[in-house]
Amino acid sequence: MASPILRAISLAVLLSCGFAFAQSTPTPSPPAKPLSFDVVSLRPSKPGSNQMFGWMTTADGYRVSGQSLWSTIMIAYFPQGFAYWSPARLSGAPSWLNDLYDINAKVSEADLPEWQKQGLSLDKKPMLRVMLQTMLADRCHLVAHMVSGPPISGWSLEPNKHGPRLTETKPDETFPPGMTLASGGVFVPYQRGDVPHMTFYGATMADLAADLSQMSLGHPVLDHTGLTGHYDFVLTWVDDPDSKLPASAIDSADPNRLSHWNVDALGLHVAPIKIPADTLVIDHIEKPSEN
Repeated sequence: MASPILRAISLAVLLSCGFAFAQSTPTPSPPAKPLSFDVVSLRPSKPGSNQMFGWMTTADGYRVSGQSLWSTIMIAYFPQGFAYWSPARLSGAPSWLNDLYDINAKVSEADLPEWQKQGLSLDKKPMLRVMLQTMLADRCHLVAHMVSGPPISGWSLEPNKHGPRLTETKPDETFPPGMTLASGGVFVPYQRGDVPHMTFYGATMADLAADLSQMSLGHPVLDHTGLTGHYDFVLTWVDDPDSKLPASAIDSADPNRLSHWNVDALGLHVAPIKIPADTLVIDHIEKPSEN
């Protein structure tokens, strides 16, 4: 039988080992704080405000006026852009989501370097989308989840049977003033009174597909050309000879708005396709809390 002294020593050793084991067990880290704006002002727009759909960011944040919460949710959860936005993309939406708000949100000093690295297109603005999601969760108590939704009727941009007729952009070419494209090229819109046309410099086929998507209103255009270069080209307008509308006008019920743009002259064509898409299901949402 062990002596009392030996038993006491053994107990002390066991206790010290247990204490050392407990001390060596890593303490669980607290969950990471969601990426968020440093300061947010979210106020109802003044009566008569014009509605805004865009996602233009500033150097230090996000400021829009007259933006519905429906549009804000679309921006936050559907990075594909306008062509993918429709009532079918949102389930359980209350009618007040169409109310307009002014948003003035600023990014913290620590997040500014990464914030300013974001691209022009919505799919290149991951911080904006996550911060808007956090804002909606904080201010509207939004709880939602994604499910597979009905497919979207869209278009596939492809070379036609004669092949593309495009001029490759020259190295170090200087572009005229215009709107900067996602690829770094330039889009020059036509002037009022001119026959509609779109002039591109240093543009990719992804740029062209994105612009066609915006004009097709809810019918995305996907780039399936297989062309990876940068090109200079002009996309011209074609009037419908049977239309009773003024020149350069489109009927709001026109099922194929893209037929008025002469992509065939570029050696390309668009073919109808079905595009898989998700739907955001709203489980819970409340009107925004007061500032």
